[in-house]
This record gives sequence, C-alpha cells and structure tokens, in this order.
Amino acid sequence: MEPSLEGASPAKPSRRADRVGLRRRELGHLATQLLQERGYGALSVNEVAERASMSIGGLYRYISKKSDLLEMAIDEINLSLYEKMVETANLERGVTPRLMTAFRVYWETCWDTAGAILIAYREWGSLPAEAQQRYLEMETQVADFFADLLRAGVASGEFRPVDDRLMAHELILLAHMRALKGWALRGRDRDVVLAEHITLVLARLQPEGIR
Repeated sequence: MEPSLEGASPAKPSRRADRVGLRRRELGHLATQLLQERGYGALSVNEVAERASMSIGGLYRYISKKSDLLEMAIDEINLSLYEKMVETANLERGVTPRLMTAFRVYWETCWDTAGAILIAYREWGSLPAEAQQRYLEMETQVADFFADLLRAGVASGEFRPVDDRLMAHELILLAHMRALKGWALRGRDRDVVLAEHITLVLARLQPEGIR
C-alpha cells in the first residue's frame, strides 16, 4: 500500500534560491555602479569582489567570466519587464488605455534603470554574441507588443494610420531618453517628463479632423 499524502506539508520554496537571486541582484547593482564609473575595460573583478565583501572564489560562484557582470547590470532592465507590461496593459479596456499603460510601465522602468541602459548602449560590443541576441529578442518582443496595439488602434479607427513598426521603436527610444540624453533632463520632474511624452504620442496618433 502506498503511503497516504493526506495532511502532508506543502513543499516550501527554496530559501537558498531566493538568497542566490537576491545576491545576484545586489551584484548587478554594484556592477552597474562600477561600469558607470570606470567602463567595462577598466572594470576589475577583484574590485567587484572587494566592494561586495566577497572573496574572488565567492564571486565566481555567481559568475564564470567578467562579461557576466556586464550581463548582470543589463539584466536590471529586463527583470520581468515584458510580463509586467503585458499583464498591466491587459487590465485596461480599449486600445488607447492599453497602449498608454504599456508605454507607462516600460517608460518608468527605463527611467529607473537609465544607468543600465546607458551601459548596454556603451558596452554593447563587449557582450558575448549570445547575450546580444538575447537582449535584441527581448527588445523585439516589447516592440512587437507596441506594434500589435498600434495596428489594433488603426483598425478600430482610434488611431490615424501609422508605420506601426517604426512608431513602436520610437516609443522605445522615448523611454530610453534619460539614458541617452540625461543631461537634458537633469532637474526635471519624472512625472512631468512622462506626461509630456504621453501627450506627444497621443497627438501623433489622433485621427485626422479631431482636435
């Protein structure tokens, strides 16, 4: 006879996995800071270990090569971003609210991770080919979601005809503005900048003849 499972305690989530994930995020934050200060070429694995209060051997439990630190920094941008964007947008009714909600979630994440985005642009050539492909696929996934919503809005008459692929990448570029043109936004309120960008997007999409 097989033992009864009645009353058995449910499996507990791995605390070790949680600790490893937390430690990797901490290393990602530290790598972002050091990469902004020194650039990838001058980044020292020894210094990362020292700043993280770890031995070199301890650090290499989380990485296998120096470029892993660069990937950790860039991963700050992509941590569940697409899933959060889609899930939040799908709570809305109507194409316009869904697009604006998706854009807001993406824009706010990019504003908060501007340092990592700048590193991704600046150090792109230092990433392994497989990492470059992975990040391109992630950004393409975001662009595809924006483009799908733009096409739906045009089909329903909510938006004027647009090049949905081009405009999807324009939305991404607007969200990357703090990383690329941070000096121009210095001292500006985040919510004011976001509101300006949303107004700009909606004006572009507004059907002809509507004021």
